[in-house]
Amino acid sequence: MRRGLTEKKPFYTDLVYKLGAVGLAIILWFVSISNSHFEADVSLPIEIRNIRVGKALGEEAPRTAVLRFRGNGRTLVKLFLLLPFTGPKLVLDLERVQRRHVFYLDEYIKDSPQRISIPIVGMQENLDFVEVVSPDSVAILLGDYVEQTVPVQAQVTILPAAGYTQVGDLLISPESVTVKGVVEEVNKINYIRSMRRTYSDVNAPLDISVGLLHPDPGKVLDVSPVNVTVQADIQMVGERRLMEVPVKMLNVPADLVVYVSPSTVSLTVIGGVDFLADQDNELVNISIDFATQWSPTNHFVEPQIVMDENIIEFRDLVPKQLELITTRISP
Repeated sequence: MRRGLTEKKPFYTDLVYKLGAVGLAIILWFVSISNSHFEADVSLPIEIRNIRVGKALGEEAPRTAVLRFRGNGRTLVKLFLLLPFTGPKLVLDLERVQRRHVFYLDEYIKDSPQRISIPIVGMQENLDFVEVVSPDSVAILLGDYVEQTVPVQAQVTILPAAGYTQVGDLLISPESVTVKGVVEEVNKINYIRSMRRTYSDVNAPLDISVGLLHPDPGKVLDVSPVNVTVQADIQMVGERRLMEVPVKMLNVPADLVVYVSPSTVSLTVIGGVDFLADQDNELVNISIDFATQWSPTNHFVEPQIVMDENIIEFRDLVPKQLELITTRISP
């Protein structure tokens, strides 16, 4: 005869009752501590207000201050639960500051407790400020305010895909931005750089927004706007045959007449297909410099070719050499 086996119950058996017991324990614990008083440290953003007209901060001030409060458990729990959603702050009022001032925060808050703003109903009435944990003080330095417009330098690298090319320079919009702050610092800024960006295998026109770098992170400077638009014209590479491009003679002496035979050439240029389609023979400049190229013993010379900056290369120049025929003008 087999012995009876004890059946092991799964963990989730009576789970509702177990969770209820844990919840009841938490409630009883909270009730037991809710009327007891504790101290807690709270980090508050520092907000600077009422800077005088024509003045600006000359040095960066601390962004936050840690304050110690005392209150019952219920109040402190409510504080930490709601604090991230209510926009609390410690306000430094600069209305009476002319040039320099040091706010000793303990004294400042005890003299003006309303400078602490915690927009939770009934919160500040149930909290007691104890002391400032950090920083002990905030030094304020004001200087004359000025605005200056400076150009933007785009640190953007475009690497077209195989068979594509960039036509023209990068277009930056706006080309310049406004820097604001104290005159001593603003006058040091000659340009604003964008963030570094690299785009590879680009096979279509590019239109991107790029953030601007702060010109001096250690200084109180405001840049507006904080982003610029960068555009690049990326086109498929193509070619075009230019026929009968005239040849220009340069630096011909006043007492000579020089004839070029033939007077035109043909060549193939390579570049962006849309760019080539919209242009004429001014894509290239064909010339001969008489002063440097002509020789009494050699009347055949190769023309000089200056291409538009958007032309990648040229080939199949016909003819490759031209004959110079000179005639002296009778006095």
